Amino acid sequence: MIVLETLGQKLADAGLNSLVCIAVVFCVLIFISLVISLFQFIPKAEKKIAMKKEAKKKERMAGPEAVDNTVSQLEAREEELELSDELELVAVISAAIAASTGTSTDGFVVRSIKKIRR
Repeated sequence: MIVLETLGQKLADAGLNSLVCIAVVFCVLIFISLVISLFQFIPKAEKKIAMKKEAKKKERMAGPEAVDNTVSQLEAREEELELSDELELVAVISAAIAASTGTSTDGFVVRSIKKIRR
């Protein structure tokens, strides 16, 4: 069956098709402009995400670093205490030797001290 349309009907269909296509194009353009207008929020969101990652990284790194720092401080304190204890011990032993021999501590030098178990 052959359907014959008049020129007026063909022009009406073409005009309707044109209007629909133009409406779709404008809707897509409006959507694209809305998406582009949202681009101003992307750097702010990226900055927040970067700050959160950096805070988590610092938090993860602060744990071992704090432990290492505390351990190094304790080791330094122990070394100071050992050194001062040794110096005090040397002074006491030197004074005891000087008192028992009846001389001054200027005449000898203590080179090492070894603990003897009895």
